[in-house]
Amino acid sequence: MQKTSRILLEVYLVGSSEISNPGDCMVYLVDCRSELALIDAGVSADISKICRNIKRAGLDPEDISTLFITHSHIDHVGGAASFRKKYGCKNVAHELDSDALEKADPELTGAVWYNQELMPCKVDVKLSGSEGDVLVGNKTFRWFHTPGHTPGSISILLNTSDGNILFAQDVHGPFMPQFRSNISDWAKSMKKLIDLDFDVLAEGHFGIYRPKDRAVEYIKSYLTHYGYQ
Repeated sequence: MQKTSRILLEVYLVGSSEISNPGDCMVYLVDCRSELALIDAGVSADISKICRNIKRAGLDPEDISTLFITHSHIDHVGGAASFRKKYGCKNVAHELDSDALEKADPELTGAVWYNQELMPCKVDVKLSGSEGDVLVGNKTFRWFHTPGHTPGSISILLNTSDGNILFAQDVHGPFMPQFRSNISDWAKSMKKLIDLDFDVLAEGHFGIYRPKDRAVEYIKSYLTHYGYQ
């Protein structure tokens, strides 16, 4: 049974299907000293439970300055408009997934699968290219374009005082034409992740994997499942 928890000294789990909303992805929070960064936003426009969990971790949702969107599916972006409106945070996503969120496309975002309507949300920082850095407070978030599940999926590598953590949501897929998925791109993305220097994998639905050997085994299990290993 999951609960609000500290993964590393400055990284927290504040949302999931067990601790916030049954439809939520795993939502992560990073303490950047003067600011907070959120990784994804859950499925619902009602963000009260995620905010409650942030407070339980001893932090203030008012300090959220940046919301990283790993990809445009509703279980990851349903609360994005609410966080932006309530706390004035800037939303960061890859340009190749930004259109789905800004237009609240029911097919591309998977909202139709959840039988709910997504609130359109502006993307303030549209990432382009294959990788780069975003600074939040005292932290540097190194992002990598990892297409496959969606065209604009990203993964984020963060160096902390307690180890390196890789936020790689939805390693498992799925891959559907409605999502503009490309499984061969996904296989290349997964092999890119394996080569990164990290100690902890924070996945989108199935938990926290450490040490790196265990995380790599997890990623490789899906490469094998889909015939790419």
